[in-house]
Amino acid sequence: MVQKNKLAASIIIRGKNEARWLKILLPILKKQSLKNFEIIFCDNNSSDNTMEILKRFKIKKILTFKKYLPGKILNSGIKFCEGEFICILSSHCIPVSNTWLQEHLEFIKRNKKYAAVFGKQIPLPGSSTQNLIDLDIVFKDQEIIYTKDPYLNNANSIYNAKILKNNLFNSKLTNIEDREWANKIIKKGYKICYSAMSEVFHLHGIHQHSFQSNRSINTHKILQKKYINKWKKCEFLKKENLKFGLIINARREHDFKKLKIKINIFLSKINNKTNYIDKIILISNFKNFRNNKISTISSKNSLSEDLKSIYKKFKNSCSIWNYLIYVNIEKKFNKKALLKLLNKAVYNCYESCTFGEKIKENFIINVKGNEAFKSTSLDKVENKPLITLIKLSKGIVADVDYLREGSLITKNTHIEC
Repeated sequence: MVQKNKLAASIIIRGKNEARWLKILLPILKKQSLKNFEIIFCDNNSSDNTMEILKRFKIKKILTFKKYLPGKILNSGIKFCEGEFICILSSHCIPVSNTWLQEHLEFIKRNKKYAAVFGKQIPLPGSSTQNLIDLDIVFKDQEIIYTKDPYLNNANSIYNAKILKNNLFNSKLTNIEDREWANKIIKKGYKICYSAMSEVFHLHGIHQHSFQSNRSINTHKILQKKYINKWKKCEFLKKENLKFGLIINARREHDFKKLKIKINIFLSKINNKTNYIDKIILISNFKNFRNNKISTISSKNSLSEDLKSIYKKFKNSCSIWNYLIYVNIEKKFNKKALLKLLNKAVYNCYESCTFGEKIKENFIINVKGNEAFKSTSLDKVENKPLITLIKLSKGIVADVDYLREGSLITKNTHIEC
């Protein structure tokens, strides 16, 4: 018999530098229809603002680990669980509905022999084709009860706490701790189940493929139709439901009057309808610049240093913002193009997104201290190298954590040409 004040569930969340996803995940967990649960966060030595976010959401049970051994980390978290059932959830797996936890509990309570249940994982618009295919193959629309050769996935699962505490994970494995546990528990007469409910969105899939061939594009389009209605209802794929910080670079404007004029023109274009912008920050050499709509930070030796300063000075804001928007005051501002870029970044869950231009042309690249890299082909234009010119000054939408590194783009940046 369940004790009167016993928690219905404990949710163990694992993550390393997942601040971006925690800003989405934790509010959704707070909105769950079932409120009688606790959260235990197992952090794998994060260096982003994960801790600030956990503090903002008043997560009290936080465990930190320097080495990633999934079974060992989970076993440590399990010791602190007080719930009758234990959910295990990855930081980047976002419940599709507010009944996610309730659905998990209703399923596992059907039978005392159900040791664990794992739920459905749904791709997102930005999932690569191979990740989309993998998720579509593994997570079907009908439930499965395993009595032999079980599959189990800890990205989105629930366990009978009593069974789990008496049968912990293998603490030495570097992966597949869930499947090893499932095989062990099946031999003891218990069952592993798959529920087509208790859905979560998962961008990266189970194997985290990044490559996408031209041949797979048609497959991608076909499979997208299956999930489009889910995506239309997804709140975090719409910019209006997120928060943004806007950074205006005016480092090279040395005329105070011109700066004021440019700022006023810019603000007139960023009207009241853009209420998803939480704060506007101006990088300027004018320390005496005053505007009640804008916070100012003095420019240092480089833009990279300025970005790091913004992260330090506005750390609390950074724990709220989902993305930052960067523009250069020296360049002509195209609001329509920037909003299109913003929508695309949000809908596809890009880490970073900016403008670019593709050209086919010969080139010579001189890098200081290195031999020049060049192409001097006299071949037809279509056979010449394809060059992508990155137009950062036209605007960038990026994960807020990029500020911490003093960066705006990385190898993962999507270039919109």
